[in-house]
Amino acid sequence: MKRLLLLFVLFAALAVSERALAKGTGYLFISNEKDHTVTVLDGKTFEVVKNIQTGRRPRDMQWSPDKSLLYVGASADSRIDIIDVAKLEVVGYVTPGDDPDQFAITEDGKLLIAANEDDNLATFLDISGNDILDQIPTGVEPEGVILSPDGKRVYITAEVSQMIHVVDMASHEVLADILVGSRPRRAFFTHDGKEYWVTNEISGYVSIIDTESLEVTGEVHFDPKGAPGDVTPVGIALGPDGKTAYVTLGHANRLALVDVATREVLKYLLVGKRAWNLDFSGDNKWLYVVNSGSDDVSIIDVEAGKVVKTVPVGRYPHALKADN
Repeated sequence: MKRLLLLFVLFAALAVSERALAKGTGYLFISNEKDHTVTVLDGKTFEVVKNIQTGRRPRDMQWSPDKSLLYVGASADSRIDIIDVAKLEVVGYVTPGDDPDQFAITEDGKLLIAANEDDNLATFLDISGNDILDQIPTGVEPEGVILSPDGKRVYITAEVSQMIHVVDMASHEVLADILVGSRPRRAFFTHDGKEYWVTNEISGYVSIIDTESLEVTGEVHFDPKGAPGDVTPVGIALGPDGKTAYVTLGHANRLALVDVATREVLKYLLVGKRAWNLDFSGDNKWLYVVNSGSDDVSIIDVEAGKVVKTVPVGRYPHALKADN
C-alpha cells in the first residue's frame, strides 16, 4: 500500500507540463466538511467549476510551493489528499498519522508537519516517500501549525492545553511552551517576523507573542455591537500592507479589522454565520471569508472595506485557498 501511495505522489510530481497550466487558474478552492468535497469556483463569475470528491471531512488546505498541487487534510480518513490543480483531480495522498488537523509544508515542498489532534502529536512527514520521520508529543488537541518566516521554527497550537509549542525544525526539540487563552486556533507572523498573532476561540481574544523572547506581549479584545457574547475568533490573516489584521469572529458573524501597530479594532464587518477562515486573492484586492454556519463565502473589497457579495458553497465549508 505504501508503495502504491508513493507511485501516486511521484506521478503527481512528474506531471509538470499539465500542472504548469495551473498557475493563476483564477479559481477558488473551498473544503466542505460534510460533503467530503472541495468546491472549485471561478474567481470572476463565482460559478461552480467542479466539486472534487475527497476523503472524509476535508478541512485544512495548503499549496505546494509552486501552487501546482493542493494538499487537503481529510482528517476522518487520516490522510491528506493531493489535488492536481490543472486536472482538478485527486492524484494521490499521504498519511501523516491519525486525524491530521492543520498542517504546514516547508518552502522546498519536501516536508509536511501535521497536528494529530486525537493522539496529541505533531508528525514530520517526508512527502515524496510518504515516510514519517518523527513524531513529537504536544499538549491536548494540537491544531494550528505554522512555520516561522525563516523556516527555522514551527509553532503549534494546543487547544485544550491553552498553549503554543515552539519547535526547532532542525532538532525537533520544543524550545518553549507558551500559555495563551482558551482554545488557541490560527495564527500569522508580522512581516518583520517579530510578532506571532494567535486567535483564542473560547477566550475571545488574540494573543501577541514576541518571537525573540517567546513571551506574550499583548492582547486584542473584541466587542462588536449586538454580539458581544458570541465572539469566538478563529481565522486570522495579515493584510498585504502588513498594517491591518483581519480576524473572523466565529459565532459573532463578524470580521474584525485591527490596526497592527496600535492593536486597536478599526471596524467590524457583518458576514455570514460562524465566520471561520479566510484568504486573500492573488492581487490582494479581495478577501474571502468562509462562513461554515451559513454554507457560503463573503466576498470583501479590501480597499473599500465592505462586503460586496455572498456566494453559496458546500455544506459546512472550512477553508478557502485562492489561485486568482
